Amino acid sequence: MSRRADVDSLDIGYRRLSAAEIEQALTLHQRYLQGQMGGARANLKFCDLSNAVLRRRVLAGADLTGAKLSEADLSDADLRSACLFGADLRRANLERANLTRGDLRGAAFRGARMQRVVMVEADLRDGHLMRSKNGELTPNVQGNPSVELNEASMTKADLSHAKLSNAFVMQTDLRDTDLRGAVFIRADLSSSDLTGCNLEGADLSEANLSGAKLDGAVMTRALLRGTNLSNASLLGALLDDVDLSMANLTGADLVRRLDDIAGVIGETLRQHRLWILSNGAKGRRADLSATDLSGQDLSNLNLSAAILRQTNLKGANLNGTVLAMADLSMADLRNSDMIGVDLRGACLERATLNEANLSNAVACTMDLQNGHVWPTNFSKARMVRVNLAGADLTAARMEDGDLTQANMRNASLAGASLTDATLTMADLRYADIRNTDFRGAKNFSAEGLAV
Repeated sequence: MSRRADVDSLDIGYRRLSAAEIEQALTLHQRYLQGQMGGARANLKFCDLSNAVLRRRVLAGADLTGAKLSEADLSDADLRSACLFGADLRRANLERANLTRGDLRGAAFRGARMQRVVMVEADLRDGHLMRSKNGELTPNVQGNPSVELNEASMTKADLSHAKLSNAFVMQTDLRDTDLRGAVFIRADLSSSDLTGCNLEGADLSEANLSGAKLDGAVMTRALLRGTNLSNASLLGALLDDVDLSMANLTGADLVRRLDDIAGVIGETLRQHRLWILSNGAKGRRADLSATDLSGQDLSNLNLSAAILRQTNLKGANLNGTVLAMADLSMADLRNSDMIGVDLRGACLERATLNEANLSNAVACTMDLQNGHVWPTNFSKARMVRVNLAGADLTAARMEDGDLTQANMRNASLAGASLTDATLTMADLRYADIRNTDFRGAKNFSAEGLAV
């Protein structure tokens, strides 16, 4: 028995609308929004709109209380400030829909497609539909009144400052979702995938995140009072100004801190050098993944093909270091010195390089022995105020990266992919952008691209 009763079996009395009736309601609603004569707010309470095609339609401020929208196509729809209290949106397509400040209390989203949905300041708290029977109010839906987002796919969604107290978000795909300032008090996020999401300032008090995947997540200033993080993975997560003392961390995976850090690094480097010189016949490939190396001096070393996945390298000195073909995915490289670093073919997917200095870095393709080339991968990397002046980023992959206020003056971006990247106030003056792919880039302007 699910936590929420099957609404199909309840005596709600849905009203099925014809295509013509739906179109008339939408037309009158459009006039209402534009302040035209004869307009009327769309009142679609308890209407059966299952499987309806409402793609790109404007329903901002509409009343869809208790509406049945299961398997409906609402992709790219405008639902800002709409009332979807207790609505059934199971298996609906809400990709890129805008539900900013919507009333979504008690709604069901199980199995919905919600990639890049916008739910800024939306209300997803408890909510029970009521009906009058014999002069008394009784719940229309028996079972749990909490919002259900179970098994929904919500990658790259924006739920910043949304209210999700007591919501059920189990086994949900929340990768790279913006959850800044969201309220998850007593919410159930168990076994959900929050890889790379932004939980800065979120309130997770008494929330259940057991078995959740939080690798590479930003959790700066998040509240974790009584939070259940048992068996959760927090490798590569940014935990600045976070008090973990009141959270349950039984069995949780965290970045490891070495007692004899100098000895471990020295032996690792010695074995790695043998591994390189012998083409893998001797020694061991360096593996310092999920290790705290913050502030360490690793300059001018040969760490080609080293595994530094989810490693904390915040403030480390990597000037002149060879990291060609290395795995630095989800690594924390904030404020690190990487002047002239060799990153050819390296993987920095979802890495955090905010305010790092990569001036004159070599991050072009790596030529392989089989004649193929391997590009450097910065996709989904956070690179706010990074210094890439004079860097060679030829053919680099920088899709979905955040390059806000990045300095890329005189950099070579020829053939690079910056699709869907954020370029707010980025400095691209004198950069080589021949054949650079800027499709979908946010806040990109050709102004200032002096040559």
